[in-house]
This record gives sequence, C-alpha cells and structure tokens, in this order.
Amino acid sequence: MKVGIKEFRERISELSLGAEVVIVTHHGKRVGRYIPEQSRKPAENIGIEEWAEERKRFAREWRARTPDWRERLAAAGIPPEEIDD
Repeated sequence: MKVGIKEFRERISELSLGAEVVIVTHHGKRVGRYIPEQSRKPAENIGIEEWAEERKRFAREWRARTPDWRERLAAAGIPPEEIDD
C-alpha cells in the first residue's frame, strides 16, 4: 500500500494494526517503508543464523519472481553486486 506522508501521519494508528507493508511517499517519491511488527517474527525469537537464512531465501525467491530485479535494484541505488547469493 502506498500513502503520502500526511496520510501516513493521520492513519498511523490504523496502519499499525494491519499486516500490510506501507510505502510512504513525499510528492510521489518513496521516502520510507513501514512494516507493522505483528507481520514479522519478533527479533528476540529468531536466531541470527535463522534470520540470515530467511533473508537469503527471500532474496532468492524475489529474484526468481522478478525478472527485472537488476533494474529495480539499480533504480533504488543498490548495485546488484552488493547482493549476495
């Protein structure tokens, strides 16, 4: 879901209860992202090795379902070389 900064500020209580990631924009440009805590495992319940594996698995799955992943990373200012396999 995309919302502007003003709408995000007005609806933060409502958005914090949801499970959907919120992209925050300012004049149409992405400035941040809000991930409600209940949509993720609490950090204290996950080991660093498990977290690293989960992150790598997610990255592999994302690249597999996103044919233009290199262009998307470049558009976000992230060189594809920085992403490990």
